[in-house]
Amino acid sequence: MQYQRSITFCSLEQLLSTMGKISRQQLMIFSSVYVAYTLYVYVRRSFSYTIPILVTEGRLDKKQLGLIISSQSLAYTLSKFGCGILGDFVSPRILLCVGLACTGLTAIIFTGFDSVFLLSFWWFLNGVANGPGWTSIGRILKAWCSPEQFGTVWSVVSTSMNLAGTVGPIVTTLLVTKLGWRYCIQIAGSAAVVVALFCFAVVKDRPGSETVNQRKNDKKKDDKEPETNISRKELLFLPGFLGNCCCYLGTALVQHGVLQWSQLFIVQEKHQSLLTGSGFLSSVDIGGFVGSFLAGYLSDYMVSKNPSIPRPVIRKTLVLYFEILLGCVLYFFTVHISEASSSATMTVVGFLIGVGTYGPIAMFGVMAMESAPDKIAGTAHAISSMFSNFGLLLAGFPLSYVSSLLDWQTSFLLLVTLVIVIVSYLLLKLKAELSSFKLASGKRCNVFTVVFH
Repeated sequence: MQYQRSITFCSLEQLLSTMGKISRQQLMIFSSVYVAYTLYVYVRRSFSYTIPILVTEGRLDKKQLGLIISSQSLAYTLSKFGCGILGDFVSPRILLCVGLACTGLTAIIFTGFDSVFLLSFWWFLNGVANGPGWTSIGRILKAWCSPEQFGTVWSVVSTSMNLAGTVGPIVTTLLVTKLGWRYCIQIAGSAAVVVALFCFAVVKDRPGSETVNQRKNDKKKDDKEPETNISRKELLFLPGFLGNCCCYLGTALVQHGVLQWSQLFIVQEKHQSLLTGSGFLSSVDIGGFVGSFLAGYLSDYMVSKNPSIPRPVIRKTLVLYFEILLGCVLYFFTVHISEASSSATMTVVGFLIGVGTYGPIAMFGVMAMESAPDKIAGTAHAISSMFSNFGLLLAGFPLSYVSSLLDWQTSFLLLVTLVIVIVSYLLLKLKAELSSFKLASGKRCNVFTVVFH
């Protein structure tokens, strides 16, 4: 207990200290990109939030819904990867604002059709427009943050997706009930266009004090370092990089499977109310806030307290604990939640699932960027994000198709099995890495002492 308190107070002190160093201009830019990415995520998920009502009204069946969602997921996967590389050559401010404006416009146009083909086509374009979002924000944050601020600000801004997930289902349910699903998505799209125009006026690529000569000097410094001479093709062969990407894929599949289909699972097979399903999704994203902060601050704290242990080992160990939590709670949700379960139980379970999914998601992105030299760290993140978005793609039509052949409970049990596979891989990988660490340093260490020593 004393140890846990020391971690909490240290993290809080670190957060306040870091935030105190942020200037007014930085705060304005960080707040702007926070709101922008909140709308990116909300518009991208807005159609998924309307699924239970569309199914209840008999407008679309599960296969049609899965096709529409997967079209967006496929486009988002390809676009995010392409924009990760494009971001090295194009202004991140322009990418951010143009992407957000197009996200809003395609969502508005999407609501004007009834054909499944046209709905899939425009939702595909919406996925394309979503691609530049986090890539451009990541570049802006890195340019405006000092190294000691970057991790903290990254963690804070990344919770914008949790804010969208927390407020989104409830707001969507209320708007759809009163105005209909088309007007609901149109309102979200219009807000995205307005915020895009605001960000174009406020956000800057980098502080004006940085000169071209300084950037050239930084480039020369990087070129002198032999470890930076790694091509983009060689990234996949870095030790542990591909394994982390596959774990990222699996965790993203579980995350988006829960976000996209748990509400329908709760309403159709658990016979809970639509409002209870919306509240469950909101509790997942509230847990995501906590999970993201815990993963970021605990890993930084452990790294500072154990400088002799490689950072990837510490971060991977924390991911292991989060995955174990996720597997246990997701199994409980799938098997033991029923019509008689109380709202409090649903809220706690959703909260813990959010902690278990968003904690690893936050760490996988950090580990990807740390595994590569600075000059290609963005590409490394783009590659890992491609795996993540492939998981998002699998959570759409493929998972809905499996549920149509079997049922939702069996589909969610398959997600539990996937978490077990990830835990098994992490245990084996950490065992090998800790054995290598013992041979190199002569120190005994295991997955428990890495965190609690």
